[in-house]
Amino acid sequence: MDSNDNAYHPLDGLSEHLELQASDLKPLPEIVMGNRFVADGNIKEPPQLIDGVLHQGSKLIIGGGSKGRKTWAFLDLAMCVSEGIPWWGWPCNRGKVLYLNFELQPFAMQKRMRMIISHYNDYTNHQVSGENFGVWNLRGHAKGVEELRKQIQTELHTYSMVIFDPLYKMLGSRSENDAGDMGGLMNELENISVECDISIVIGAHYRKGGPGEGKTFDRISGSGVLARDPDAILTMTDLDDQEDENETERECCVVEPVLRNFPPQERFGLHWFCPVFRHGDWINTEKVKGRGGGVQQYFADDLKGMFKEDGAFSYTEAWQKVVDKLGCGTATAKKLVKRAEEKGIIQRSELEDKKFLQV
Repeated sequence: MDSNDNAYHPLDGLSEHLELQASDLKPLPEIVMGNRFVADGNIKEPPQLIDGVLHQGSKLIIGGGSKGRKTWAFLDLAMCVSEGIPWWGWPCNRGKVLYLNFELQPFAMQKRMRMIISHYNDYTNHQVSGENFGVWNLRGHAKGVEELRKQIQTELHTYSMVIFDPLYKMLGSRSENDAGDMGGLMNELENISVECDISIVIGAHYRKGGPGEGKTFDRISGSGVLARDPDAILTMTDLDDQEDENETERECCVVEPVLRNFPPQERFGLHWFCPVFRHGDWINTEKVKGRGGGVQQYFADDLKGMFKEDGAFSYTEAWQKVVDKLGCGTATAKKLVKRAEEKGIIQRSELEDKKFLQV
C-alpha cells in the first residue's frame, strides 16, 4: 500500500465545498431589454415610510458627532414611523418598527422610551403608545452581522423598518476603515432589506477633527462606503448654542439631507427640546460649531441701502433678496431681516399692511 494514499491534499473536498456554495447562491434576475423594461407596468414604487426621504426597502444612515444624541434621534424616528406621525417635519406613514438595541441596558432603554411617549402625549396633539414599536434588547449579544443574520431575518417579516444601534456592535472582525470589510457589511444589510422588504436604518459617527469644508457626508468616519452606499443620508452637525424666540439658549444642529431617490432638499436647523429635536426658524444654520473660530459672516448692516429702490416690500421679498445678494442661507437671511428691523435699518410701512420700507 502506498504510504501517500491517506495523505492530506490541499484540494481534497474543494469540489464539494464549491458545490455547496453554488447551491446557496440565488439565481440572478433575467436581463431585460430597455424597451420591455420601461414598458413593464408591474414595477411599482414602494410605499414611503418618511415622505420625500425613505422608501420601504431602502437604507438610511444618520451621521453625527460623538455624543450628538443620535440614539435619541433613532428612538424618535422609530416612534414616529410606528405611530404614523411627523418626524423632523416630514410626514411618516405608519409601519411596524423593530429597534435592535445593542448598547443601552434595558432600564435605560425603557426610561428613554417612556420619556418620548410622555413628550408626545403631553406636548403634542398626537397620542402614542408604542404598540407598533418592537424592542430587541441585545446588549451582550453583539456579533458580526453575518452570524446574526439568520436569527434577525426570522423576526423581520412583519416589520417595515429595522434600526441597528449602534452599527459598530455588528462589525465582528471587520475593520471600519477597510472598504472591502465595510462593503461586505453593507451587502449583508442589503440582503436583509431585500429578503424582508424592510428599511434599514443605521448610525455613523464623524471622524475626529473640526467640521472643515466640503460635503458633510464625507466627514463620516471610516471607509467611504458608509457615505455612498445608502439610499438616504441625514447628517447632523453641531451649531453654536443659540437663543430661541423667548431668549432661552438652546443646543442646535443643522441637518443636511442627501437623497438618492428623491429631489434635493434644503438643510434645516433643529434644537434640542429633551427628549426630541424640534424645528426652529430662528436657528442660524451657518454658525457651525468649531468652524472659523465662530467669526460672524453676515451682519444686519449689510442690509443698509439694499432695498432703497424697491419701495414697499414684504418680509418674504426681503429675505429672498438677502439670500440672493449675500449668498447666505434662508435661516440666516430671515434672522438678518429681523435684526435690521430692530436696528432701524428697515421699518414697517404705516400705509401698507405687512410691508417694510428702507430707512
